[in-house]
Amino acid sequence: MREDSSTYWQRFWQTRMSRRRMLQGTALGGAGLAAAAIIGCDEEEGDSTSQQPSGQGGNVSDQPTRGGTINWINAGTEALPHIDIHSNTFGPLQDNGPGLAYSRVLGFDLNKFPDSLEVIGDLSESYENPDPTTYVFHMRRDVKWQNVPPLNGREFKASDVTFSINRIIAEKFSASLFEAIETMETPDDYTIRMKMKRSDSDFLFNMANTNGKIAAPEAVQVNGNLQEGPTIGTGPWMFVERVPEQTLTLRRNPDYFGKGSDGQALPYADEYKRLVIVDPNTQQAAFRTGQVMELGTNGQITRLLQQTVPDLYVEHRKLFTNNSGNRLWVSAGNDLTKDIRVRQALSKVMDRQAFIDSVLFGSGWLSAQIFIPRTDWLLPDDETQRLLAKDVTGAKQLLSAAGVDLSTWRPIVDYGVPNNETTQAVELAIAHLRELGINGTANAADKVELTERIYQRGDFEMCVGNNAPTSPTNNHLFTFYHTKGAQTGTWKQLGDRELDTLIDQQAAELDIEKRGAILQDIQRRIVDLAVAIPLYSSNGEVVVSPRLRNYKNASGIEVKRFAESYVRA
Repeated sequence: MREDSSTYWQRFWQTRMSRRRMLQGTALGGAGLAAAAIIGCDEEEGDSTSQQPSGQGGNVSDQPTRGGTINWINAGTEALPHIDIHSNTFGPLQDNGPGLAYSRVLGFDLNKFPDSLEVIGDLSESYENPDPTTYVFHMRRDVKWQNVPPLNGREFKASDVTFSINRIIAEKFSASLFEAIETMETPDDYTIRMKMKRSDSDFLFNMANTNGKIAAPEAVQVNGNLQEGPTIGTGPWMFVERVPEQTLTLRRNPDYFGKGSDGQALPYADEYKRLVIVDPNTQQAAFRTGQVMELGTNGQITRLLQQTVPDLYVEHRKLFTNNSGNRLWVSAGNDLTKDIRVRQALSKVMDRQAFIDSVLFGSGWLSAQIFIPRTDWLLPDDETQRLLAKDVTGAKQLLSAAGVDLSTWRPIVDYGVPNNETTQAVELAIAHLRELGINGTANAADKVELTERIYQRGDFEMCVGNNAPTSPTNNHLFTFYHTKGAQTGTWKQLGDRELDTLIDQQAAELDIEKRGAILQDIQRRIVDLAVAIPLYSSNGEVVVSPRLRNYKNASGIEVKRFAESYVRA
């Protein structure tokens, strides 16, 4: 039986779910999830609490106001070869760029964020899941393409979805989102029936992925692709102008179907403007002067900015940065470190709080560093602290039992493209190794070398870096931790059948509680194997202008965050 949008999407986790409707409430395994292998990346993306100044709270639900411009920042180079949303997964396109003009079949509920991810309708008003491998999506009937040639405001149809999904698969960049689909049918203009090759616990969240945007065939036909546009979607923003590496301007779509919590048409703001600013000092100056309204920071920078912008508010997104920060990757094929006792000794000597305090200025936390989209799927804090506690005596005992001759061990510790964070992290890791009598040497290498040599071939001794995509849980686990993964040279050398089995099991498990329990076992196993040794995760701290209200730091996860925000004079 089909349910309407007023009730269908409100039943999330209120009762234990049957298999028929299970995936409606399954939490996502991914940041919005572009699959990018970033090594040693100093990325700030945020936690489950908002620190709000007294009387000013940036997310206080006062009466939304219309008009104004949301001023945004791209805090690094754009590096966009083109703007075809189906042929590029880069955030400056999909998450805060021209991709804001488009919609997806499903989205994420910002009211649940950041404690968990709940899929809700975007172009779809409801769906049915009559069996584990069948989904029937019922599309909205009030959606029009933006009133720009050659679409000219025509009605959106279910066939636009099948066209886009087939094109995404053909373009290959985000094909993994939909590779589990076996067949798609559109019995009418408002219905899509999908048959799956197998049960997939992340499928609905793939449908909500920021890389799964829906484009019209007429737009593609103009130039044969979308690399130079036209950028025409059904989303809240209409493309106006892009000056590469400088500015992007979008304006409010007056025909957008979305409504705010107050019933008003979205978006509230008239304009969205993004500036590309690479220099950190210039970024901070732009925030102070109101040229941009949000900025990724750490505890130290936040305190500096509060001196001149005392009413700013701070947002974290801890839960969705649990695969951020840095790890100490250790080869499972090296003559010494193939012994699990040696790897575990390396983990035990690491002082995680020292990393958090010195590298992140206190803006960090501990996790097994895989993407977990629900707080109750994380390991309990006390267990995580115990598993990752510093224990030099225990480390020395393990090395002694393994018969390691420390006098001849001079490991090379690779690390990613140097920046303040990775440089400090590798220096601190080497200092900790010296407590065991291990004299390591740091070696800076570029991202391509590290990706190919370390993560694909496993040709290294140790490496400090972050090679974790913000993507659905299954894609994350299979890519980096399964022996059949694309970038798991070190795991192929390890060949851990127990971890492979756990990853396979959770990928097909549609019961929320059972999947959560398996994912906790995966976290324990990853810590115990000590191949990807967690050092710290970032809180993902950002500061937000007091003028920007109702903003949720859902960067990389939910593009509608700008539509639901509003600007106060």
